[in-house]
Amino acid sequence: MTGLPEAGVRRSNARGGLLNMSLRLQDLTLVEQVVLALSFVLIGVLLIDPFLLERSRVLAPGARRAFQAITDIGRSNWMLIPAGSAVALALVLKRTHQGFRNAAGYGLIASTIGFVFVSVGGAGLIANLAKEIIGRARPKLFDSLGPFDFQPFAFNPDHASFPSGHATNIFALATVIVMLWPRGKVLLYTVAAWIAASRVLIGQHYFTDVVAGAILGAAFPYFVRSRFAARRWLFEPIPRGGYRLRGGRTRNWLGWPGSSTGGAGRGFSATGAIDGD
Repeated sequence: MTGLPEAGVRRSNARGGLLNMSLRLQDLTLVEQVVLALSFVLIGVLLIDPFLLERSRVLAPGARRAFQAITDIGRSNWMLIPAGSAVALALVLKRTHQGFRNAAGYGLIASTIGFVFVSVGGAGLIANLAKEIIGRARPKLFDSLGPFDFQPFAFNPDHASFPSGHATNIFALATVIVMLWPRGKVLLYTVAAWIAASRVLIGQHYFTDVVAGAILGAAFPYFVRSRFAARRWLFEPIPRGGYRLRGGRTRNWLGWPGSSTGGAGRGFSATGAIDGD
């Protein structure tokens, strides 16, 4: 019987050790953080990138065809063209249909789709600018140039590998939908991860290109949300910090935790967690 309490103590000590580790990482100086970040980058470029490139070259033909079939889901045109058209239509309808309820409904539609458009389009624009500025060679040039060949401002598709635009787009879209529909987080990020991974597995990008794109795509919508919330477009700040969707009915329809059981003060924190859980 004494084994159970001892096991509980060991688990508690392990959790405490992890907590202390996280606190120590937060206490690192700026120089230490930079050194740690550069170390991870070098590990990725020197070890993971060549390894996964080699694996992609021997990928089974059937698997390659499957990944080639899904990879273009990461393109932004199918996201942005319908989104931009829908925003324009909603704004026109808002002006032409009289009545507060109609105007509010079309305003909600316009702000929601506008949030998608600005988040995905903005992240993709940053990724495309970074590609041209950085000018990293694509994996197909690895044998002749290696992983460290950079030609800034080359404006050449063969030197536009970092970051991955597809990974940026699909993670931006996934993050936007998660902000609106929190219960879909696991499904959406899993799908986004596979689509982003397809860029590595078909040899179009290095692993580090995709990771950088995923980070950019997942981070930029948080900036957009803060700007929208400051103007009370779609989101609003909550007293304890963080943000939530405007309108209790909207939150309830999208299945926000606590939206139908008195969770009026709950929402997403600045880091994306749901306050009150």
